[in-house]
Amino acid sequence: MSFERIQLFLETNPEYGWVLVFLFAFMESMVITGSFMPSLVLFSLCIYLYNIELLTLPWICGIAFLGSHVGDVCGFLVGKSLGPTLMNSKFIQKRQKAITKTQSFLDHFGPYTVLVGRFIPAIRPLVPCLLGITDLRLKRFYLADVIACFAWAIVLAVLVVFLPLLVVFLGSIFK
Repeated sequence: MSFERIQLFLETNPEYGWVLVFLFAFMESMVITGSFMPSLVLFSLCIYLYNIELLTLPWICGIAFLGSHVGDVCGFLVGKSLGPTLMNSKFIQKRQKAITKTQSFLDHFGPYTVLVGRFIPAIRPLVPCLLGITDLRLKRFYLADVIACFAWAIVLAVLVVFLPLLVVFLGSIFK
């Protein structure tokens, strides 16, 4: 789906702007869809909605926070439910040494991994699922994820406001 189609949809259906922010934030964070859903789509959507004044910055960031948090929790629960089956598969059994090292790392640094993983788009959807496979309790994950998603929403707000200004400024310098 091209961004032009999203813009066209929003021109005719502006009341769905908040739904798209939630949906794209969720899809970007969820283990199944996050692998092929680029962060740039959500980021571009947020800039667009802010610039046309369809949603205010607090609404954009709050909705993106909720979507990303729900996506992370769902990914964690997928890891909890599919983890035992996955860990007993032949594919994993053949790589037991690497899996054991990874498991040890995640067990030790689990909550911190949530925070770091939230800011690295390539691993963002995988971290909650991998942590779900470990022995990390949902309560600890939930708290770490709320903090990580809140920090991410603040960074999103800063980027939505200042990145377009920076691009214009750099464009005027390098003309």
